[in-house]
Amino acid sequence: MSGKVVSFPLFFLTKLKCGGIIMSLYASWVHGTQVQLERRGAVQAKSKSTVKAAFHRSNGDLVYLGGSGRAACLRIGWAARFVVYDCGSKNYEKSGSFWCHYVIPTPVIEEGKRAEVDTVLINYESSNINALSIGAIHVWDGNKRIFTDDSPTISADDFNGGISGHSNNAGVTPDLNKLWRGNIQRRPIYFGLCVSLLIKAQRAKDDYLEIRSVGIDFQIQG
Repeated sequence: MSGKVVSFPLFFLTKLKCGGIIMSLYASWVHGTQVQLERRGAVQAKSKSTVKAAFHRSNGDLVYLGGSGRAACLRIGWAARFVVYDCGSKNYEKSGSFWCHYVIPTPVIEEGKRAEVDTVLINYESSNINALSIGAIHVWDGNKRIFTDDSPTISADDFNGGISGHSNNAGVTPDLNKLWRGNIQRRPIYFGLCVSLLIKAQRAKDDYLEIRSVGIDFQIQG
């Protein structure tokens, strides 16, 4: 086995010989802070009234969930932190869901060969997985959905890369077996990739979920 790193800093390339076929394996990741929030009602927003409805009581990194329920996205050094809370004078439990999106740098063509998607990976942690979790995971190639998991396995700390919270120790080694993984079955890629996550709250109160990083593994037949 031989390996090399390509010039683009977010792609990592390893060449393997398997059954007489040379395969190039790419891994492309983005940090959790690169998240883009989708406002509730955005899919239906195609006119003045529907656009105004999508932005109703939502501002910047806040998403309106109905009533006094809000979801906040806070970008910190090691993650995007999501908190669902009561924006009123009380602190009642709140429920609701919303989508967020991660754009993945995509090697569509490499050395004349079209890339194939192999695996989607997520590094995350929840303070209370029963109250705040990832409710669905979709992967899009341009405007074509190529992967759907609407009931993903969830865990408070089994998918945190082996590092709970955050670490100031630069020498600590992550556990790459502790990542959420979804098999995309080597679908060819034609455009850019987006990983969409449904953040789901069920009676959340003073709970938070952190997305640390999101990645895609690719294969290219050499």
